[in-house]
Amino acid sequence: MVGKLNRQIKDRESEPTLLLGPGRWGTSTPSLGIPVDFHEINNAVVLAEIAYEGANLMPELSFGTHFFQDLVEGDIFYVALFPGKPYTVFNIAKLDGMPNELPDVLPDSEKYASVVKLCNLKNQNLHIISDLTTQKVICLDS
Repeated sequence: MVGKLNRQIKDRESEPTLLLGPGRWGTSTPSLGIPVDFHEINNAVVLAEIAYEGANLMPELSFGTHFFQDLVEGDIFYVALFPGKPYTVFNIAKLDGMPNELPDVLPDSEKYASVVKLCNLKNQNLHIISDLTTQKVICLDS
């Protein structure tokens, strides 16, 4: 499904895409994250791995290592998010409040709409600002 969505992106510049997912992108073990190959995410501009704590476990992120060279060469910005850490602010309520366009874009995927959410942010004025020295990233709507 991720690959199908990725193929719908015709131009990375006019359709910048942010992929957020739990755990490791590119893992071979689905319980650790999202098992995709690089060609299924290569049209993204930003790739974010989210470490959700649960049952006293903190999933280990790959920090992009599954695709590190591909991410660099593909000019894809990598982000590791740790919601629940005191220094992290992650406004999941904003995403939860947005309509899921997955069934409109991929009608055969409607049964996965409770697990995969596709948000159209074209009318948003989002900016991602990062400081590599402090390893801080801000995504803001201005």
